[in-house]
Amino acid sequence: MPSLTRTLSAFLVTLTLLLAGCATSGGDSANKSGKPDLSQTMYLRGMFTWWDADDAYRLKRVGEDLYMAEAKLEADGQPYEFKFADASWTPGTNCGYLNPEEKDVELGKKLMANCSSKFENFFFIPEDTATYEFYFDDSGETPVIYVQKAES
Repeated sequence: MPSLTRTLSAFLVTLTLLLAGCATSGGDSANKSGKPDLSQTMYLRGMFTWWDADDAYRLKRVGEDLYMAEAKLEADGQPYEFKFADASWTPGTNCGYLNPEEKDVELGKKLMANCSSKFENFFFIPEDTATYEFYFDDSGETPVIYVQKAES
C-alpha cells in the first residue's frame, strides 16, 4: 500500500507540474489590456511575401499592444504594397488603410488602419535598399501602423 501511495503522489505532482507548464508556456492569449495577442495570428503581408502568411513575417510582440515584422526591401523607386492580416484574411483582421489620403507610408509617419479592409493596401517606397521594421500598434481604439528603417 505505501508503494501505491507514493506512486499516486508522484503522479499528482507530475500532473500538477505539467498543467502549470501548459498554463505558462506558449505565450499569453491576451494582453493586460484584454486584447488578443496578435503575434499568434497576424502577419505582415505584401508584394514582398507574395501576399502569403509566411512565418518569417509573423508579427512579433515588442510592447504591450505593439507588434513588428521586418522586411528587406530594394530601393528601385517602385512602391511596395502591404497590409497586416491573419492567414485567412478574416474580416476584422485584414488591416489596410483607413483613409485613402493615408495610404502612402512615409518613414516614422503614423497612419490609422482599417481592419475590415479588402483592397485598401498601404504603399511604401523605400529610399534605401535596407531592412525595414513594420509596426502595428493596437493600443488605441483604432490600430495605427508605421514603418522605420532597422538599425544596422
